[in-house]
Amino acid sequence: MTIKERQEREAHDRENPWRPMSTATPSGLICDLLFDDMAGHFPTDGLQYFLDADGNWYPINPPVEMIFMRKPINWRPAYVRMTPERRALIKSKAKG
Repeated sequence: MTIKERQEREAHDRENPWRPMSTATPSGLICDLLFDDMAGHFPTDGLQYFLDADGNWYPINPPVEMIFMRKPINWRPAYVRMTPERRALIKSKAKG
């Protein structure tokens, strides 16, 4: 990672801080998740999720059912909303 890339990532983190999982609501927002394991905290770069009304997180690409081996500890919105139709399509693909 170059210095410029690191500075851009730090600026993005300042503008879009991580939020506690307890504040997540099923509003159709596309979100990033931050996970925790024994090695430390790490984001899933490039993977985005949405929280459905059933209380489950669903990854957008690829649409699979979420079984967390690692527990997400924080989230942050991407400020883009998914339509209910698209969420239903992703959920149906995830369930097989």
